[in-house]
Amino acid sequence: MIWDENVYCAVDIETTGIDPSAGDRIIEIAIIPVYKGKIVKEWIYSSLVNPKVGIQTYAQGVHKISIKDIEQAPGLDEILSIVRKYSKDTIFVFHNARFDLTFLDYAAKEVGQLPLDIFYIDTLEISQNVYGKRRKLESLAVEMKINHKVTHRAFDDAYVTANVFIKFFEKFGWEIIHEFLRRWAGREY
Repeated sequence: MIWDENVYCAVDIETTGIDPSAGDRIIEIAIIPVYKGKIVKEWIYSSLVNPKVGIQTYAQGVHKISIKDIEQAPGLDEILSIVRKYSKDTIFVFHNARFDLTFLDYAAKEVGQLPLDIFYIDTLEISQNVYGKRRKLESLAVEMKINHKVTHRAFDDAYVTANVFIKFFEKFGWEIIHEFLRRWAGREY
């Protein structure tokens, strides 16, 4: 398989709930870089985030992150600075990009920063085109025989997303995968 020279960064977040317009915020983020079909372990970033808001009970049940876990974690402004550094000259990869990017936009607005302006690929969009329906990350991982489990924690889910992306890239190649390249420059609230 011939890979291009791009660095792809699989990104996943965990949140206090599912609605940023209702005050839900990011509480964990992971960025897993992929270069030429390999995960670059020394470039991985993963951190809890303290958005200084409560975590809904159902969300704690999903990702097992409590207020106590995030008390000493960096704030949204520090995390966004790191995300911006990773976004320079890379292509982000998400599974359900709109969810993660909307939360990142709200975080930027909250700390007085401009929204991200990035290029990205969404493995959920690829799966919809390949299978004719949206596929969960868990089912893709099982089908593709990816040993790492989806745990609804940012590192594990970003790691699985990176591996799903690698498998799609190897199956379809650069020309097809780049048909899914999109640009995100913030959204209207």
